[in-house]
Amino acid sequence: MPDTLKPILLFKLDDKPPAIGSALVGFQHLLAIIGGILTAPYLIALGMGLNAEDTSYVISAALIVSGLGTLLQINRLGALGAGLLSIQGTSFAFIGSLIFVHLQLVEEMEARQALGVIFGSSAVCALIMGLLSMFVRQLKDVITTNVAGATIILIGLSLIQSTLQNLERAYLGAGGLEGDGALRVGLAAIVFTVIVIIANVKHVWLRLSAITLGLLVGVLLSLYMGLADFSGVTSAGWIFVPEPWRYPLSVDLTVVALIMPIFLVSAMESIGDITATNNLSGLETGTFDYWLRIRGGILATAVNSLVASVLCTFPSTTFSQNNGVIRLTGVCSRYVGNYVAVFLVILGCLPVVTAFFQAIPAEVIFGATLLMFILVALSGFRVVEMSAPITRDWVVVSLAILLGYLLSFYVDQVPGLPGEVVMVLEFPVSTGAMLAIVLEFVVPGRVRSQVDEPGASD
Repeated sequence: MPDTLKPILLFKLDDKPPAIGSALVGFQHLLAIIGGILTAPYLIALGMGLNAEDTSYVISAALIVSGLGTLLQINRLGALGAGLLSIQGTSFAFIGSLIFVHLQLVEEMEARQALGVIFGSSAVCALIMGLLSMFVRQLKDVITTNVAGATIILIGLSLIQSTLQNLERAYLGAGGLEGDGALRVGLAAIVFTVIVIIANVKHVWLRLSAITLGLLVGVLLSLYMGLADFSGVTSAGWIFVPEPWRYPLSVDLTVVALIMPIFLVSAMESIGDITATNNLSGLETGTFDYWLRIRGGILATAVNSLVASVLCTFPSTTFSQNNGVIRLTGVCSRYVGNYVAVFLVILGCLPVVTAFFQAIPAEVIFGATLLMFILVALSGFRVVEMSAPITRDWVVVSLAILLGYLLSFYVDQVPGLPGEVVMVLEFPVSTGAMLAIVLEFVVPGRVRSQVDEPGASD
């Protein structure tokens, strides 16, 4: 990162700002991420068709895991943690894959058993990721920018498709033009537009909080339109405590094979996030200490995802939005991160927070996430572009995306394929990721990646 882009640090990594100042800056970090941290597990639960009780559980547990994971990430326990102001949260990358897996599993078992399979298989993937974190430099030669870029684009496209399908169902479910269908789609469109406008204003604090503010506008509008009812929020209970092994954990190797590529790509995104935080903290990139931070950060993310599985919620990753807050405030102190972590745990322990979020009309959530998912797809292109690609790189990316979708559409028509293989290949993101890895080695002209090159996700 050029020196001109580095912030003037008011409080460095190990400085301890005054308590009130730390809390205020921590609250800014919270505003930048809370919309995403709440939305990701909610969308997964919604897509799975979970009941209100299970949905409330996974959201609250996700908040608590985010807080505990953030404490581990920033305070560095031995080899665990990056030791930087790096915030953890449920990853959007897993939304499509986990919904797909659940819908396949519930055809043969009860929803509780399917959740147990998902959480148990995620735990295995987290353990594998923990082992691979020891070889993170070598891993970057396999999960290259082309592989990561193609996979992120596929994630974005699949989430955009899913969101549009959800909006169509909401439209038809509300009676279409004859009922409230148009009103509900209009609400989603307004939320989408508001977030786009806020994200492009000159006031940087507003831009950082665009998703959270957009959701707030959507809530107010839904109340005005009579589409929301928050009367039952206060009856949600006083305190939430997560239950280890709430669902019967078990492992399915087919599910492991399907979601493991997402774990790998999510780890590569985390390398970019941690690298950006490292640079914004005034630390050097490519040094021995830098790689210790990267390894510790990826290992901590794996441990956090393992804890999430035991507590029966979804995998965790680093959030990139916080780097914008560091740049603006000039505060990269780890002590600020402790306040963010505590805020997240407190919110997770308050059932009223989750109950309020569940009461928000789904159209408001869809309007907000549609823009987020478009940006996910665009960020995939950016990952590739920032690596100075040649024609060969775009061929790899394009083929992985195209073949990933073609295989997912037609693999069930191939005679003789085992059901487990069909299940893995029917999800275009995992299929495209695996194809991208193969194409990187097969298509001529591959240049070995520079392992000391910072990630591009920020």
